[in-house]
Amino acid sequence: MPRLRLSTDHLKLFIWALNELGVSDVPSFKRFRETQDRLTKLSNVRTNLRKSPEGEPFYQNSIPDLLGLDWANPEIRPWIEEYPVRSTRVSESFHSGKWVEKIPSEMQAPMWADGGKHYYLGELAQLADGRFVIPQAWFRKIQLRIHTNSLLEISTLQLVYNCFELADRSYELTDSEGVYPGANPLREFSKGRRMYTSFVKAWGDDVSGNRSKQYNEHTNIYFAHANLPHAKLSQEYFVQFASTSPTASAVDQFGALMKDTEEWHLVYDCDLGEEIMIRIVPLLFPADNPQQSELCSHIGLKGNSWCRKCTLGGTDRERETDEVYHQHFSPSRLRTAIETRAAVIAQLRLAALGVAKDVEDLQTKTGVKDKLAERWIQQLLQRAREEQQLRLYNRETRDPRLNQRNHPNRAAIVKTIKETIQEELLQWVVAQPSEDYNTLPPDSPWRTTFRPGIHYNSLLVLKAGDIHADTPVEILHTYLLGADKYAWHHLHSSWKPAQHELFATRLRSASIEGLNIPPVRASYIVQYKNGLIGKHFKALQQLGIFQLDDALCNDLVFDLWRATGELGAMLWYDEIENMEEYLADLETLIANVLDIWSVIDPKRIFVKPKLHTLPHILADVRLHGPLILYATEIFECFNAVFRLCSVLSNHQAPSRDIAWTFADLGRFKHAVSGGWWKDESGRHVRAGEKVRQYFQNVEVQRRLGYVARSVASAGKCRSCTHDMGRLTRSSRHYDFIGTVHCKKKDQTHGKELLWANLPYLRSMTIDSIQLETGSKWFNSTSGRMLIGRIVRIMTPVPQALVHTEIAVVVVEEFTLPNSCHPRFNMPELTKHNEEATYTALLPSEVMFIVNVQHNCLDGKCRPTGIRRCVRERMETEITQTFIEHTNDTHYILNMHALHNARLIRKVLPRHLTKPTPYLNNRNDEHKKMAASLRAAQDVQRAKEAAARKERANARLGKAPAGQNSGASIPAEMMSTSHDGTSSEHQIASMDSPTAASTVRSTTQTVG
Repeated sequence: MPRLRLSTDHLKLFIWALNELGVSDVPSFKRFRETQDRLTKLSNVRTNLRKSPEGEPFYQNSIPDLLGLDWANPEIRPWIEEYPVRSTRVSESFHSGKWVEKIPSEMQAPMWADGGKHYYLGELAQLADGRFVIPQAWFRKIQLRIHTNSLLEISTLQLVYNCFELADRSYELTDSEGVYPGANPLREFSKGRRMYTSFVKAWGDDVSGNRSKQYNEHTNIYFAHANLPHAKLSQEYFVQFASTSPTASAVDQFGALMKDTEEWHLVYDCDLGEEIMIRIVPLLFPADNPQQSELCSHIGLKGNSWCRKCTLGGTDRERETDEVYHQHFSPSRLRTAIETRAAVIAQLRLAALGVAKDVEDLQTKTGVKDKLAERWIQQLLQRAREEQQLRLYNRETRDPRLNQRNHPNRAAIVKTIKETIQEELLQWVVAQPSEDYNTLPPDSPWRTTFRPGIHYNSLLVLKAGDIHADTPVEILHTYLLGADKYAWHHLHSSWKPAQHELFATRLRSASIEGLNIPPVRASYIVQYKNGLIGKHFKALQQLGIFQLDDALCNDLVFDLWRATGELGAMLWYDEIENMEEYLADLETLIANVLDIWSVIDPKRIFVKPKLHTLPHILADVRLHGPLILYATEIFECFNAVFRLCSVLSNHQAPSRDIAWTFADLGRFKHAVSGGWWKDESGRHVRAGEKVRQYFQNVEVQRRLGYVARSVASAGKCRSCTHDMGRLTRSSRHYDFIGTVHCKKKDQTHGKELLWANLPYLRSMTIDSIQLETGSKWFNSTSGRMLIGRIVRIMTPVPQALVHTEIAVVVVEEFTLPNSCHPRFNMPELTKHNEEATYTALLPSEVMFIVNVQHNCLDGKCRPTGIRRCVRERMETEITQTFIEHTNDTHYILNMHALHNARLIRKVLPRHLTKPTPYLNNRNDEHKKMAASLRAAQDVQRAKEAAARKERANARLGKAPAGQNSGASIPAEMMSTSHDGTSSEHQIASMDSPTAASTVRSTTQTVG
């Protein structure tokens, strides 16, 4: 959204330049700012001061106000879905299992309006056929209907109800104006207004506020209106800023956000031209893994129980057993917010006894560590120690009975005193902070227990979800920067310089047509192989396997890359037509990736939490839909807008100033988009026609992060009106191909036409197919599947285009065998014969584009070509090698491509795309891996123990290990720590002088 905010100096310079140019009615700087402030106030985006439980102040733009702008914006309101949608095809959040099935119906859509009549859930209503019913849920249902040889999606509103006979008909059913006993309480509360629910996807993470390399940490909270389709939410225009703070954590800011979900809010519906009421419900919380662990009150990826979604964990020795090792390959017992909340409260109660180690042991055992509760835990530990010192250990202040020697009930007295101190401290904590506690009603149940958002994470008490299930696996950080990154490092870490150069040469020669990615910078990828980002791994995931042979990797590593690419293509599905089949395929592909990693290194899944996280994708897809619906790239891109606002602030009050700036940006975006607001007189108004025309400028839309997508050009060739003069001036653009019959009856049949080449066409899926690139594409026509390469796209020249509108696509056909290539496991494309076979098609018959790679493996292509490099848009004398293909007859259909991956698998026969398990008997194989891991770990532990003993003896001046030194290290110094961490931490701690003296004194005592 962007870069429309000017700094004060720039704005003053701009106004001065307008005055110098003689522009009339230029406002002064002061008047301009006053007008901006007045319009921002009228747009009603309030910036509220919030405080964390620690007292850290931060500012937050009102979430209801920002969502209200969406309902009042004609560019957004038509796309808002008010009801859950039941469909066999899942492509949007409002199709997801959580929205349709898990959320209570009264929170999804409490009512339906038929003009002025409002029908609420749980109330008596009458159907058109005379039956009496009680509505239970409203939803839309997608139905497919055939119309003019094409499928249309028809969305109809349907009702779930209980039907019964009415015994007493002595009263008349009321409409929206009437209220009768048993009516839904929302009816009276709404005062005749419609009521809807706005779901939000809330994102949080730490971001630098600087453009320079100096890190200026801010914790930001953004959100998106989940009632909108994904095609809209993937644009910056639809991302909203909530808050930022250099000091307050994400949990603190989410706690403030949750306060807005407890009430109904009044907004303006620009479609209806009336006010409505909305309720805000958090749907899910996309973020990277560390941030999601914090939101789940989880100990993090470095803890023993390092999975935020399940209870997998334990010490190293426990996880090496056959049973627990096998659990790494599938979800263990799932965590729930109820259990996590109970664990946090147990830690608070335990802290009031004053033993820090007991609290730490409980956190290690459960994997639960709440950031808000941790502050109170530390205070409780400190106060408990102080009180126990006074009441138990100080002879002058403690219970007199404890001063008696050999008192018979001494242990019971100590226990009673500790429990008394514990209850006193817990009562003190409940009453903190006092300013918040004093605002509670006298009869509030929160006056006697811990409060969410104050004493522990408020996300643990979501009314419409579970935070562990609502932090879905995020493919950018978990897969691209996880599994893909691991595979890339394992591949190149053993390469020599010649192998790096060979891989770069092959990669730069790969075709990227149909991948929808920018040109691959192969030399950069190889040079900065350990510093790549998501877009590089996305390119490697789709193209890497075609560059590998025996010169670069062995068969096992090749299998890893094949499994990683196959899984990656399935993860980026934009629509799931058959959920059960998709999840079954996904389960097999995930198992293959994990199994191959374990064959390579049994310890890899043991030490890489992101690999274990992959099986949790299955539950996330079933609950929330395709993974791209909660990808975080759009929020990461929005950081550029935040960074600009931070740079242009004075950094004195960053949270407030940045929130104000985003409120101004939201007001500007709303006004130019034609949004409505309430003026001083209480009327709803919007900007004038000329102001709204400003938004029609494509450059303004681009700077606001808005893209107006149109499907009008689907299946059409590019209009040649702009290029016709260029085409007619050069005869080389004409090709005579035959006789075309005119459509007009009064015209002579058999008229010969000259044809001009067109630059590109749009497929039926809005893919741009370039003529000069030789793209491959799929086509389904006359009941047969055809795959080919475009040769020409032609239309009649203007002289012949009098009564005829014709465009043809000439394609070169390829044959698709009935089996996959044995090494790539992808369909192979070959020509029918040595001579090319051509077919002419209509543009509307071109379905979608795919990526095809030359079969260099079987063709034994070598890097023998040389071409000049382009620098600064000019050809230089610098040369690069590339692959010269030995033939033009054998190609591989790239099944690792992300673009159109779903469509490719839809048109291919099932036996060509069905995944095959890598291991047949997984349980037995995992037991072998666990045994191999235990043996390797025992050897490693023995080496580490011997190294520790040798270092300890060296410090004590004893003989080297293996000789009789006359002293021994205590067993507790040799064992692993209580949390199962490796001995490296102990070794590091023993290097300190304090640790060395401890070892020396202990050893001397034992000796």
